[in-house]
Amino acid sequence: MSQLKAPSLQSLLESDRGSTDSLLAESLQLDFEDLDDAEFHIPPTDVLPSLETVLSEFEADSDVASEVGVPHATPTPSIAEDSGVRGDGRGSGGGGSIMRYTLLHGISAQLASAAERVNAGASSACAVSAYIAVGTSHGHILNFDVTQTLRWAHQDKHSQGAVSTLAFNVESTRLLAGYARGLVIMLDTQTGDVLRELFDVITPNTGVLHVKWTSYSSLALCADAGGSVWSLNFTRKLGIRGCNSRCLFSGARGEVCAVEPLIMDSQGRHELDQYCIVALATLSKYFIVTVRPRLKVIKYHALQGPADCLPLLAWHLVLIQAADTTRSVDPVIVVGRGNQLFFHQLFMANGRITLLYLRHVQLQTGLLSAHWLGPKSVASLDTSEILHLVDVRSSKELECMDMANAGLVYGSAQFKGLATGGNVSPAFALAGTNACYNSIVSRGTQLYVLGARSLHIIGVRSWSERISYLVKNHRWQEACQLALDGYIASAERPRKRAQAKERIIALFGEYIATTTRVPEYCLGAIIQCLITVGELDLLWTKLWERLHNNSDLFLQHISEHIEQDNIRTVNPVISQALVDYWLQHSPAKLEQLILKLDWMCLDLNQVLKAVKRHNLYRAQIYLNTHALKDYTGALTELLPRLTPEQTQLGNCLLVYVSSCLAGRGYPSGDIPMEQVQQVKHDVLRCLTSQHSSAGDVEELPYPYLRALLAFDTRETLNVISLAFQEPEFNNELGYSHRKRIIYILLEIMTPEKATWSQIGCLLNFIAQQISTQCLPRDKQLLEQVLGYLATEHITNESVRQHSERESAWHELLSNNCLAEISNDMEQLELARRARCFYVVEYLLDRLGRYDNILECYIENSERHETVFAYMERHVSTPERAIYAQLSLHLRLLLQINATEIVRIIALHYPKHIDELLQLLSDSNDERLLFSMLQSLHARQAPLTSEQHEKLLELYCKMQSPDEVYQFLRSNVGYRVEHAISIVQARGLTKAVIYLYEQQQSYTKAFELSMELLREAVQQDSTNSAEMAKQIAELLARAATSLPTEELEHSWFDFLQFILPNQSLQAITKSMLHEASQHIDLHNLVQLIMNTHNLSTSFGDIKDLLMSMLVSSRQETEALRTAAQILCDDLHADFAEQRQVARRGLWVTTMRCVLCRNRLTEQTHVLALGACGHAMHERCLDELMSDSQQCPRCKVGLGTTQPLLQLSNPSQHTFTQAGSLDMSVLQLKAPPRRFC
Repeated sequence: MSQLKAPSLQSLLESDRGSTDSLLAESLQLDFEDLDDAEFHIPPTDVLPSLETVLSEFEADSDVASEVGVPHATPTPSIAEDSGVRGDGRGSGGGGSIMRYTLLHGISAQLASAAERVNAGASSACAVSAYIAVGTSHGHILNFDVTQTLRWAHQDKHSQGAVSTLAFNVESTRLLAGYARGLVIMLDTQTGDVLRELFDVITPNTGVLHVKWTSYSSLALCADAGGSVWSLNFTRKLGIRGCNSRCLFSGARGEVCAVEPLIMDSQGRHELDQYCIVALATLSKYFIVTVRPRLKVIKYHALQGPADCLPLLAWHLVLIQAADTTRSVDPVIVVGRGNQLFFHQLFMANGRITLLYLRHVQLQTGLLSAHWLGPKSVASLDTSEILHLVDVRSSKELECMDMANAGLVYGSAQFKGLATGGNVSPAFALAGTNACYNSIVSRGTQLYVLGARSLHIIGVRSWSERISYLVKNHRWQEACQLALDGYIASAERPRKRAQAKERIIALFGEYIATTTRVPEYCLGAIIQCLITVGELDLLWTKLWERLHNNSDLFLQHISEHIEQDNIRTVNPVISQALVDYWLQHSPAKLEQLILKLDWMCLDLNQVLKAVKRHNLYRAQIYLNTHALKDYTGALTELLPRLTPEQTQLGNCLLVYVSSCLAGRGYPSGDIPMEQVQQVKHDVLRCLTSQHSSAGDVEELPYPYLRALLAFDTRETLNVISLAFQEPEFNNELGYSHRKRIIYILLEIMTPEKATWSQIGCLLNFIAQQISTQCLPRDKQLLEQVLGYLATEHITNESVRQHSERESAWHELLSNNCLAEISNDMEQLELARRARCFYVVEYLLDRLGRYDNILECYIENSERHETVFAYMERHVSTPERAIYAQLSLHLRLLLQINATEIVRIIALHYPKHIDELLQLLSDSNDERLLFSMLQSLHARQAPLTSEQHEKLLELYCKMQSPDEVYQFLRSNVGYRVEHAISIVQARGLTKAVIYLYEQQQSYTKAFELSMELLREAVQQDSTNSAEMAKQIAELLARAATSLPTEELEHSWFDFLQFILPNQSLQAITKSMLHEASQHIDLHNLVQLIMNTHNLSTSFGDIKDLLMSMLVSSRQETEALRTAAQILCDDLHADFAEQRQVARRGLWVTTMRCVLCRNRLTEQTHVLALGACGHAMHERCLDELMSDSQQCPRCKVGLGTTQPLLQLSNPSQHTFTQAGSLDMSVLQLKAPPRRFC
């Protein structure tokens, strides 16, 4: 082993062979003097990385990575990236950007050299701390420092087999090693000296599976192949090192497969620091125990999984935010088996240690290992040796990497106990088939994977490293997205956000330097980054200058961000280019951009000319109001140009006027508070101005308001109505303004200048204003409004307009606004003339005249569907007289909806059904009577036979024959004789045939069916074959009712018609087959042979006859087989009964269980079947009268086994047995008990 000792620094400096820290250097025979450091990127030899640099978990931008949710790892300068392991990226991070694979060339070379030179064997276990220790299959241990320099090597001299497990203590000063044959040794990590050799600390003749240091420096745990767990308490008394071993868990209670102590690194700041906590897992459950201060089970839970999978355990301290937003750093354990991962939080609650379930993650394949890589991700290796990186918070897989080329070392030999004779359980050996507890270890955010002669590291890149990696591979889109995610995630951390912003600015610099030849490449992503971090100056300067000659794509991206409200202002130069670009491509898009931008960044002269030239009305209004502070200029300029055909302009002006009168800005926002009153006053004054600024002599008064009313009267009045709700119109001055506007509207909307529709909208508006007390009750105005509302006929009045007229009238009545000019009776008469039945209903209800309300619903076609709701609502109120109105308007209600009115009648007036039906019969309206009867039948209402027959008669008159036939099949309430006469009178032969069959008159049904068939054949009907099949089915149904001779006669008539008919040739064969089941075969064959002009061919007849013969043979064979089976069953039952009858009896007592006398003293003896107790026949007769159970064991008599009667024993039998005691009952057959 001295050949493996690391050379000293002095020897390395004096040697002329160069560095010998790798035993492969000599075999390469390289001339180190010819190597160029710059060309091969070899780092200077005087710069060696420190331990903290290599294995540290955090770096300057770690907090940014933590916010993104992806753990990070510090690069190790002394090891190089290798492409021997394939990676596959998943998730938002992109392919291969999260995990970083590295092969430790120096350590791998030393392992290969040790195996070849000193027969150290293949690698078997490893441990990582401040040092890296590797055990081999031949008992060697190699210890390396962070520069991959071999510090020392140890060789086992006791033939203890392979090194099965290794573990460093927290301080990295001691190394524990377990061997396959049970030896545990402790080594000094500095010198490699053996401090303790422990041969008898575990179960004898078992190997060591795990050695683990606990949070106590003198306490370690050891698990053996027998499934037991031992605590190793190291002592040192008077300079003598010792160890006290204690069994914590016996393998007899369950074999422990995994042991994982909780190592707290909180330096006494956590409540759990005072405890020594260990997680244990067997093949059926896992549990958490405390070893110190006393042994106690905290929690245990069942753990299910495949038989060939081991349980997995791993601890980590995680920052957890509770539901009440409190945060705490607590240990979280991940427990896995099969394809399941379970996460539990361990914490103190009310002085007790509590385990809380957090979440469950299910993967696609089975797992071999699971390790934390940072506080937010878990690396799991599946059975296909693919490493999966899973984000714990989202339960999503971030990335995966194929580790098949790493040559992973499995510890199945230790779980099978090969070094100790295989003395392990089969379940334990099966579960450990793919064990890799000691060949995959984690430290911080790095995962170490041990191969047979190599050591690999899987690190997790930090947020900044991932960006650099993506940039290096020219994946700019992913790099920008990742940078933005980090910036957004650090929103609440100013220092982290500043770091993220600096990284994005650096990314922009790299983008500018790298994409010189393709300046448009990934332009959208880099623009998004700069806009998000607020570096718009870089956007307007460097990026714009670079793309000045090809700016279309740049302007498109900028436009998208303006539409998304990400940008409110742009550089003036760019705004001019933006306006010119969209004027050429899409002026409508330019209008949207102008509305989104701050007007101060625009060239007003350029933009105002453009919007006026291209009729961009919204943009023009926006610029006038925001830039020029002119709220009436757009109205005075655009309203004179408004016509009813200019929908876009009209809608735009209506929205603008509505916004101004409500104090809101256009198209969004609010008008400054100090300008609201002035804007409202100016806009209202502009609308109500009597003349326009450029009007001629012939201009009509109020041109602006007139133009809006001419465009859309209804919407203009809605705008004015909304304006009336503002506070300015709610005082005394406001009422005067309202009245003035109303009179202006009346002056404009005269019959000479407006249509009745427009005038009606105005009067409805006025009525609503009066009813809501927004206008004073002026008698003259009310009379004018009522005159319009009560107009009997208005030309071209739509349903909507009529409904609005009724609503306005109703509002006036309900608010008692018309009491001064008319009473309710006059109003009722006016409403009837105007056909405003909604108003009529209201007045009738107010006057208490309920007996005419239903007529209001019937007369108003728009309210037909609500009449039934009204009836059902008041059906139980006598004063509403619902039934009287229903019977009066029954015909009209049936015309509206027969189903609904019949439903009401059937539910609430079932006793009046006959009366209402008679009422309809007297009116001679058969169609309405049919509708009511049909609806009653559909509701399965009780109808008499006469009513069913009346419905059948109406069906015959008004429906098709097929519907009549379906009615007959679905109804049984009619009398068959009367139904036959009804359908015969209508000539519905098909229905008559059905009724004859219902009457069991199959002969008449057959005769009618044959008449229909003959007519169909004569007329060459296409459904003649179907009719023939129906006749065959009819005869088949008649087989159980008709006499045999009559049935055969019918079949012969039917076949004599079918066989010679060419049109029925296709069904001849099937009809003969059907007939063969009902008539004699000999007669059928004779009929076929005697039929002249047979339509079918001889081949068909031959096939028919052969099939008949085959069927006959099959039936004969089936009968014979059935008879044989019956005989066999009878013989088997007889043999079984004979065997039962010949069985011997086991009589358990020689005395009668009733009289207690000997059984031989009576003439007959009876033995009970199941219990074996016996009694005399006379005693049994007495017992049966009182009880049905055996008096000894309470078994029922005559229920389970039949009573067996034994004849009186012959005297000859007792004579031959004279030497025997007569008290013993002699049986010749061996006794057997009944069961």
